[in-house]
Amino acid sequence: MSLSKLHRSVIAGAFAATMLIAATACNASGGSGPPVDAVLPFPSASQSAVGLRTVDNAQLGTLVTDNQGWVLYRFDQDKNVPPTSTCAGPCATRWLPAAAVSDTQVQGVDQNLVGSVKRPDGSLQLTLNGWPLYRFTGDKNPGDTKGQGLDRVWFAADIQGEKAVPGARAKSATTQNGSDGY
Repeated sequence: MSLSKLHRSVIAGAFAATMLIAATACNASGGSGPPVDAVLPFPSASQSAVGLRTVDNAQLGTLVTDNQGWVLYRFDQDKNVPPTSTCAGPCATRWLPAAAVSDTQVQGVDQNLVGSVKRPDGSLQLTLNGWPLYRFTGDKNPGDTKGQGLDRVWFAADIQGEKAVPGARAKSATTQNGSDGY
């Protein structure tokens, strides 16, 4: 078999496998939402130059958003050292894990704080200062913060990956070094 025929066979096989996975995921969710461990990926760099950016919120200070302006959250039951994502199954259908890409672009966020963690399903999730990031399905518009403080364990992420809290603009630099200041 020539190299070009082998190359086309590999591409065709990869395409078929991708289509099979997509069809299986649609059937698993009954067509009424993402599958249980769905991860909504950030668009590729060719679709957008920015993967993470910031937005100013009058009550919570500067928050981290995805490239479309959706606020990203962190979960108190996760861990940042070592990074550990614990929101899976039904949790991950309400709190969508932010998929990690190899070339996440940032604007207003320290690139050195951006990383990823392997989730229980094997996918990679975006982290900020070690904290796994999520989108809340209850937010209906970019910039919404309806998940803030939900169940006392979900908080919008600030630019350090810490919990955004009312009055965050007044937080001192010493409370943004990994401690939540309490």
